[in-house]
Amino acid sequence: MAGSTHQSLNTVADELFDKYLLPKAALVVILAASLIGTVLSARLAGTGALALAVLKCSYFVSLGVLLGGLLWKHGFVRPADLGTGAAEYCAQMYDRFDRLAIAAVVILIPSTAIVLGFVYNSSRVNPLFRGVLGVLVIGLVVCTLVDVLRADPIEQRFRTVSGVAALGFAIAVVILTASAEVALVGRGLLAASVRAVHLLAFTVWVGGAVWNIFVAVPSGQAQPTVPVIRAAGEQLERFRWAVRFIIPTLVLTGIYQAVDALGTQPSTYFGTLVGQAVLTKVGLIALLMVIFLTCPMWRACSPIDGVCDLADLERSSPPAAPEEGGTDD
Repeated sequence: MAGSTHQSLNTVADELFDKYLLPKAALVVILAASLIGTVLSARLAGTGALALAVLKCSYFVSLGVLLGGLLWKHGFVRPADLGTGAAEYCAQMYDRFDRLAIAAVVILIPSTAIVLGFVYNSSRVNPLFRGVLGVLVIGLVVCTLVDVLRADPIEQRFRTVSGVAALGFAIAVVILTASAEVALVGRGLLAASVRAVHLLAFTVWVGGAVWNIFVAVPSGQAQPTVPVIRAAGEQLERFRWAVRFIIPTLVLTGIYQAVDALGTQPSTYFGTLVGQAVLTKVGLIALLMVIFLTCPMWRACSPIDGVCDLADLERSSPPAAPEEGGTDD
């Protein structure tokens, strides 16, 4: 009976942790949309070299891995997760993310130097502004490395001062990056605010998707116990709540930026390469919405999605052992 129960639990765990095709597809789609958007903004700003656009995209993605990952590490993981039999699972996730964060830092440092030295090296971007952005990136790198190189027990690695500070620096870097992007094309405060919200939504989603696929999934597959599956499902649900706001935010801010830059004439969008790039990006965002609506909040297609229906999980759990003295001899 115990073997049958264990096998049933493993079957449920496999169903939950192996169904992640759509999240992977969504990550690929949003990265493709990001690359197109980066090339498009470079063309509009007159810095249209493809190599620079690719490097700037790597700058955005590395920022996303850090911002979204730090948000998951110090926000979506909660203190209760550490005391419910899932502490080792959380420790494994932290270790996996820490390695990813170091890789993101390695990419962020040279890409920042190139972005500041070439892309934002314009008379429209104040040199002092570029200097402040550089200082913020340095703060992000230092605080991130302090946070991820800690060798403390898992209970002492949760919401550390360095980790929260790194998250704050990441948000500030994204906001100032948005301001620099808008300055390149001579737009004002409203455009900068919309761009900042757009980039924040993008970075949170990218970082969260990377965490879900490359951190939560392999860590959960390593030990698919009931407490781990429950903790993973609750953390994923917190991320899905963020996605509920991210998708409409990306759509609305993206439409505003397109109209602000190109106007409302259909011929502009269908008759020019820049307009067609905008339509392609809109199509990719629409594909994300289709993925979102086909499996609402990625149910039955996320590696940990089915955990949200805890009834299935409880039916797979072994019955609780009777208390000592609670049965007749």
